[in-house]
Amino acid sequence: MTMEYRTLNKELSIQSEYDADYSEKSTRLKQLLESAIVTGNMDLVHKVKIIAEQSKDINTILEEELDIQKLYIASTITSFVETAIKQGLPKDVAHVAKKKFYIKIARCRNKIELENYNFEIVEELIEVMNQYSMKRYSPIVRMAIEFIHNNKFKFLYSKDVANAIHVNRSYLSEKFGIETGQSITDYIHKVKIDYAIQLMESNFYKFNEIAELLSYSNYAYFSKVFKKLYGETPNNYVKRFTR
Repeated sequence: MTMEYRTLNKELSIQSEYDADYSEKSTRLKQLLESAIVTGNMDLVHKVKIIAEQSKDINTILEEELDIQKLYIASTITSFVETAIKQGLPKDVAHVAKKKFYIKIARCRNKIELENYNFEIVEELIEVMNQYSMKRYSPIVRMAIEFIHNNKFKFLYSKDVANAIHVNRSYLSEKFGIETGQSITDYIHKVKIDYAIQLMESNFYKFNEIAELLSYSNYAYFSKVFKKLYGETPNNYVKRFTR
């Protein structure tokens, strides 16, 4: 057992013999998971999960009725998503993720599923943060990214982004490429296609309707862009994930 693990275990176990109110332990657990989100530390999530599974005190928190547990975890996840937004996660990405988390929480059939998914949500949120967080970017690039996310239903060129935030297009393109490792146009398509996948997974829209909603000129072009990003057509992608 590492020193870090022992320290973490001690922090969650302190006063366990005398404290009948477990809100302090619940709060500490939440703080540790928030720290994992801020730092992107997936190992910390795994360590907290192991300690929580071994702790009778933490398990006491999970002895309420299933519906009450769902409300508790949904409230906690809302706080985690707000933390992610403060750390640079675009709001539209955060809200899509939050909706996905709520749906999964609602679909949990028992306390074991719910308890396990509580930690899976944090891991998923860290993955989203690693992919989309703007914290490491300069103010100009953050403004460009926010504009792209907020206008993903429109047909956008790089010049539209530059004009919207009042900077020279060449300057923005160069700075955007250096900081993100991709062109503005590629980032626009990535945001659109990632949102398209969310819509596809909902089974509510047809593929051509999604293409139109995201302002692609036709389904063929949408499919071409999709394949460039994910190596397969939208139809094959959905089949692979619905087997």
